[in-house]
Amino acid sequence: MIWVRGELVADDALKISVIDRVFEHGIGLFETFRTWNRHATLLPRHLERLRRSAHELGLPLDPTSLPDEAAVAALLDADGRDGDAMLRITMSGGMAEKGSCIVWMRSFALPPATSPEGWKVDTGFWDVSMTNPLARHKSLNYWERRVASELAHVRGSDESLSQSPEGTPMEGTLWEGSRTNLFVGIGDRLLTPAVGDQEPILPGIMRGLVLERADLLSIRAIQVPVTGDILGRVTEAFLTNSVRGIIPVRRIGPEPLPECPGPLATRLWDDILPWLESGGEASEEPTS
Repeated sequence: MIWVRGELVADDALKISVIDRVFEHGIGLFETFRTWNRHATLLPRHLERLRRSAHELGLPLDPTSLPDEAAVAALLDADGRDGDAMLRITMSGGMAEKGSCIVWMRSFALPPATSPEGWKVDTGFWDVSMTNPLARHKSLNYWERRVASELAHVRGSDESLSQSPEGTPMEGTLWEGSRTNLFVGIGDRLLTPAVGDQEPILPGIMRGLVLERADLLSIRAIQVPVTGDILGRVTEAFLTNSVRGIIPVRRIGPEPLPECPGPLATRLWDDILPWLESGGEASEEPTS
């Protein structure tokens, strides 16, 4: 089933004009999230990012066309999903007139659980431009990221990290994964690339939550580019993703990391998971 305009319809009932810009130029946005103990805990944050991107990119979004938690529950019931599930909200680029973007939502089974051994992460073949205006938006123009992910799997890895190309001032600096944000630990310090107009990374929802909870846990978090010098001193690393949460990393490139999962990743996830499963209603005091 598909949720669209407040209604549940069959998969083949959704109609989009052939002159919608999603077909003409691949223009549109999407958000992928999941339920935690049947709570769509992060849905408000995903909707806020969608609204912000639509505004910044000039897409004619009608805010009343967006789903709420009741819509999520109704869709999961209609699809016969008893436990937790993954959901995707897709927004077409629309046409010139206001409010012409089409927004719909579908549910999917969750992906297999992350291996306790952690992920192998590849580098060296996905160069990014510091001036790409779409890097900071969850755009339907996603082919580059998909290719990076597929190449990583072909090479026997689980994810690919973007980097600044050779011959540029920040040559070799690591930024993010094709579907994830990057965190590294050096001792008791947590480092992650900053989000802003000059950084080619997506402001991930789970990334933001990790930084919030790190502050509550008095974990020192520094937003800084992950350069080669920093990478040589890393004691642990993890990726973040709204569906998988915190993903420990056991290898970046050819070199294994000293700890996987590391103490920072373990401490953060032990705090974040109960918060997610409570629907965000658990005490704001950290659990450890």
